[in-house]
Order: sequence, then C-alpha cells, then structure tokens
Amino acid sequence: MTAGLFAAAALSTGAVVATAAPALATPTNCSWAKYTATSIVAVCHGGTGQYRARITCRHYYGAAGDYYYTNGYGSWKSASSGQASYAYCPASGETFSSGGLDLV
Repeated sequence: MTAGLFAAAALSTGAVVATAAPALATPTNCSWAKYTATSIVAVCHGGTGQYRARITCRHYYGAAGDYYYTNGYGSWKSASSGQASYAYCPASGETFSSGGLDLV
C-alpha cells in the first residue's frame, strides 16, 4: 500500500497515526581532565543517557614543523554510574592536544 493510500485508509477509518519524538539524553554533573601526557579521564554523576571521554592528540612530523591530529575515544558509560571513561591517544608518538566528552 502506498503512503497516499495508507493515509486515505487511516482517515476513512478514523485511525490516528502518531509518532513519538525521541527523548533527549542529558548527562549532568560531568567533568574531564588530562590524566597523562597521552590520555584523559571523564566522568558524569547524574542525568540520563551515556557519555564517553574524547581526546584529540597531535603528532609532530616533517622538518617544516607540521602536526597531524587524531582522536581517541573511551568506552561508553551510563550517565549516573559515576564510572570513569578513559580515552588514549591512538598511536605511539602522539600527545594530548585537547579533550572533552561525547554525550548521547
């Protein structure tokens, strides 16, 4: 049945079709910190949903003083668990550049 026919059938039978909007996850009381030269730690202590640590690392290459950047990710944790999520630089020779959290 095509979408138009389905809509017409629903209207003729008095059926109401509704879709629910997805709930937004909201971890709260979250923080992160540099843990070592190559890792960060993140934690949330409340709310709903999940979080993980995210680190951006840099690696020096070339005589021109150029850098390239990569991201590393920690494991997902439940928002109110208070468990630490650790993210590490993905390759040898990389060091911390910045960090943060991913929330879902």
